[in-house]
Amino acid sequence: MRLGAYAALAFVAVVLDATVAPEVEILGARPDLLVLVVVYGSLALGSRPATIGGFLMGLVVDTELPEYLGLHAFALAVVGFLSAGIWEHLVRSNVFVQCGVLLVATMLHDGIYYLVYYRNHLDMYTSFLARYGLLGGLYTAALGALVFGLARARGWRAIAGDRSP
Repeated sequence: MRLGAYAALAFVAVVLDATVAPEVEILGARPDLLVLVVVYGSLALGSRPATIGGFLMGLVVDTELPEYLGLHAFALAVVGFLSAGIWEHLVRSNVFVQCGVLLVATMLHDGIYYLVYYRNHLDMYTSFLARYGLLGGLYTAALGALVFGLARARGWRAIAGDRSP
């Protein structure tokens, strides 16, 4: 993946996150397309592009709620930085590992964001994270399995690893 493709995917993810993701909710949880792009950006490009891309995507999304400007940007930048570091120690070509990283990254993003959002109501924070954060993380991980399958079929070594068809 090149930087231009990453920027295009980031733009598409921001648009789809605002338009399509609310329409494909399951039990109130929706996939986190931004985390999906940031995590796969960190896998394919490394820490710096994923961190910067996550920060910029977060700033665009944060314009929806200006009183929390920078919160999504911070959470996505942390996800980009940490997921790039995690990839160095894991088997990249395993679909279960990739889904696990996506689940943890989504939970981390939601944990950071909603800790500040619900800072005065920690009881709501824990129930929200348990109900919607975990389900959204599983939903995002399932989409990650589809991305992995597509990457294997297309021979994208940066995502699928060395075991191309």
